[in-house]
Amino acid sequence: MSPSHESFNVFAKLPIEFRLMVWNHSISPRVIEVQYNHTQNSCISKCVPSLLLVSHKARAEALKRYELSFVTRTKVKSSIYFNYELDTVVFIWKSCRENYVSNCVRYEECRRIKRICILDKTLYFLVNNQMRDLSAFTGLEEVSISGCCGNVMKSRECPNVTSHLLILEEWLLEVGAEDVNYDRMIPRLICLEGGGNCSRYTWFREWNEWTALAGGLSGGLRKATWTRMFTEAWRTLVEEMVDAV
Repeated sequence: MSPSHESFNVFAKLPIEFRLMVWNHSISPRVIEVQYNHTQNSCISKCVPSLLLVSHKARAEALKRYELSFVTRTKVKSSIYFNYELDTVVFIWKSCRENYVSNCVRYEECRRIKRICILDKTLYFLVNNQMRDLSAFTGLEEVSISGCCGNVMKSRECPNVTSHLLILEEWLLEVGAEDVNYDRMIPRLICLEGGGNCSRYTWFREWNEWTALAGGLSGGLRKATWTRMFTEAWRTLVEEMVDAV
């Protein structure tokens, strides 16, 4: 008898309370790639929580934490399981063709998504559209960038960069009357490759620090136009690279 088969039999004999603890402990954050299938008029993904495939009891426990999500405007049912508290979604924006993701997925689901990962090369497409597609995701807490090429940003001593960082700081720290009751969170920005030392998105550090400072203990800073400010920052601090630093 192989060790793996023997250990599986031992696990099956454990009291259900212990098995429930193990199954729940195995539920961890996932990164889910989602694209739009025009033939089926639905969102599809190959990512399935492994716990759903273990046993009937494990599946029943997993279904308490996962729910069928990414229902489209034209299709009621979905086959994508998602945990809004833990999981991160990576939308394949090109699969929507000329449409926006937020025009394919129902608004009520867009508002529940807390974490989105965007491929660095996709940012060109999103910025050219003024990041309009992200405006529907009002509950975003984190936007991470994957595939960063690490190009060096303009020198911080450059007058244009210094000026824009001051504008960004003023905008983030100023809470106007129109922002007090606004329901759109300003998300944290993260570069997955470079982290806090990324030379391409070094301004993410200021963005996160000032957002945390302005948000304080109120549960996060809320603004109406963070997508516009992100677009301006990206164009000023990333798109216009210097030839030499």
